[in-house]
Amino acid sequence: MGVDKFKYLKKMHFFYKAIIKILFILSFFFIFACGDNGGSKTSKGHRDAIKYECESSTNEKVCGLEVMQNFLEEGHEFATFEELNKDQEKIAKIECIRAKKFGLISYNNCLEKLKESCLDGKCAQPVITPPETSIAKLEKSTVLIVIYEGKSKDNIVPVGGGSGIIVGKRLIATNCHVALISSEKPNRVLLVKNINKENFALAAIYKKEEKYDVCILKKESNEEFKLSMVPIKRCVRFDKLARGNYVRTIGTPQGLEGHSAEGTINYLGRAGESGLTVYGEYEIAEDTKIINHSAAIAGGSSGGPLFDKNGYLIGINTFGDEKFNFSISCDHIQDLLKN
Repeated sequence: MGVDKFKYLKKMHFFYKAIIKILFILSFFFIFACGDNGGSKTSKGHRDAIKYECESSTNEKVCGLEVMQNFLEEGHEFATFEELNKDQEKIAKIECIRAKKFGLISYNNCLEKLKESCLDGKCAQPVITPPETSIAKLEKSTVLIVIYEGKSKDNIVPVGGGSGIIVGKRLIATNCHVALISSEKPNRVLLVKNINKENFALAAIYKKEEKYDVCILKKESNEEFKLSMVPIKRCVRFDKLARGNYVRTIGTPQGLEGHSAEGTINYLGRAGESGLTVYGEYEIAEDTKIINHSAAIAGGSSGGPLFDKNGYLIGINTFGDEKFNFSISCDHIQDLLKN
């Protein structure tokens, strides 16, 4: 194939990709411009649900496009009410208001269930649940951290560890009280691996902010030690969180690699306000932004991610027990990455 022909085909490839993207964007705005009628058109309730899902995004329009695209690609159709009378339609919209806060899929599912119930003559309030988040997908951004000490060539033992979350192509966020164990002695090495995978990779401390218990690790570029680096998509700011929000943890509590738990946010505040500046032998600054939640964590969870209903990072799990589990806001991770 000649060079000129190859360049022509390459240009046409990018041209067609651009046309497809433009058509999708136009279809998106066409759908949003439509009213409540028609099987493929959104209602005001659907648009509100998308706004809730994207309220923590830095670019709500782009986020809305992604939410709509995922919704349609997964085979969902917008719930409509042609088969219901006006009173039944009103009941359906009122009963599903709370579901909007869980996003487009949850709201649409609520409408579908209530519609079926109304057609059966009941119009019973459905159980509202957050959308199922793919744990396997979130696992790809979560790592296990192990610190080994080589007392001799034939005596290499683990001396500590925890969990972490991938925040860049070579960067991993975790707690300093996990990572800094590796710097206490010169014969210690810090290894990381993907959750439920086999290969470990060497890493080193890249940045640290001990007063907030946040450290950034950098994976060493050694092909002998392979690690799949899938960074998180988005970090939700602390001021966008609220009590009652759904959360999910992933980590390795008590050696249970990949353990995941659900819960809700119970408290939001500063460490100084709540008297939680000291835990164990570690001390954090009074202005540390902390999240108290009900999703189970234990020893080994430290440094692991705390996700919201959309699978976005809101913090890293730091300390807790059966009743009181605390995370450090990902605001502190972002600030450290910028500095």
